Amino acid sequence: MIGIIGLSHKSASLDVRECFAFNKDDVNKLSKCILSGSEVDGILILSTCNRTELYFTTKSGCLKGAMKHIDQCLHDYVRHSAVSKEFFYHLFDSDAVVHLFRLISGLESMVVGEYQIVSQIKEATSHAREQGNLGKVLDRLFTKALEVGKLVRTRTGISKGAFSVSYAAVEKCRAHFSDLDQRKILLVGAGETGELVVKNLYKRGCRFISIANRTIKKAQQLADRYGADIIPFAKLPEAVSNAEIVISSVSGEHLINKETISHSPEHKIMMIDLGVPRNIDPSLGVLKNLKLLNIDDLRQVVIQNEEKKKSYFNIAEEIIATKSDEFQDWLMSLRLAPTIRYIVSSVRQMHNDGLKNFSSAHSQEEVDAMEKYGRHLSEKVINTLVKNLKSNTENGRKEELVQMVNRLFD
Repeated sequence: MIGIIGLSHKSASLDVRECFAFNKDDVNKLSKCILSGSEVDGILILSTCNRTELYFTTKSGCLKGAMKHIDQCLHDYVRHSAVSKEFFYHLFDSDAVVHLFRLISGLESMVVGEYQIVSQIKEATSHAREQGNLGKVLDRLFTKALEVGKLVRTRTGISKGAFSVSYAAVEKCRAHFSDLDQRKILLVGAGETGELVVKNLYKRGCRFISIANRTIKKAQQLADRYGADIIPFAKLPEAVSNAEIVISSVSGEHLINKETISHSPEHKIMMIDLGVPRNIDPSLGVLKNLKLLNIDDLRQVVIQNEEKKKSYFNIAEEIIATKSDEFQDWLMSLRLAPTIRYIVSSVRQMHNDGLKNFSSAHSQEEVDAMEKYGRHLSEKVINTLVKNLKSNTENGRKEELVQMVNRLFD
């Protein structure tokens, strides 16, 4: 069985989501804990600013035990164990498959049609595969998901004109400062989100941009590309105090707080926190002339974009439904694998035994001819048996028939 335990921007507020924001070390430890149970044979953890989802596979009849075990592991690793379970959703088998295909196609994203979710899923898949955590079913599922995401974007215009949360952040800055291109802007973080922020700022004519990042090399590469300045991470408090706009997207809680900055009430400043967990202490929002926004505050810009994308949903949903059925067919066929292996093995063994008896009383030329004919006949018998097996069990969907046939070959 395939299952998902997750929460997202649709089910939980930022306060809740940041309790379940996992870095790679968290993912490794949590995955190890989950796989230590006998009920779970595959796990992939996807943790982004808008969602944390655990994709898992269980052995037959072990769902209840698997859920209990995963809940216990989550309880051991979450940032806040008192978070209510009402924020979580649970999806299984076909519902889980459809959800993943919708997600990678951009239909579940805060920004409909955005591309960033594709790279996030690719990275999570690659990491889980390297750790040996996927198992056969999840490996096939996520490979199929990447194909579906590409197909939906190719056949629809859902990603046409798509923007990101980074774009929404820049739009909020434009609404707050009419002369955005004249403002001193500090970007904290030079990862994928940070790069998208700089790219959008640059398109708006902004040239007074400084970048602070823990890794100087990464910040330097981004600064060279867009003509920005570099701020040593140790001088972050001073840089924040001098900036008019601060956009932060790093991993680390409350890097910017009342103790690390000196804010003058006369100094007008806007801060946008794209981090999950948040990088900027929410209590700074009460300071005079300091406007603080977090990732959930960008929702209105996102809603306007979503309205433009609705016409593409039907086409995307049809593609997803078709590809989900294809995957379910493959998944169901796995139930027949033991029987098919036995059929192949038995027929070929009968062929070999018959040929052995035949060869003792005939010439080599006759044996070769019989071997060729027998092999051809064996493959025809195998193909007929397998074809009828799949047809009569609806490719493994009729579980009672599958079990009955399997007992015949036990």
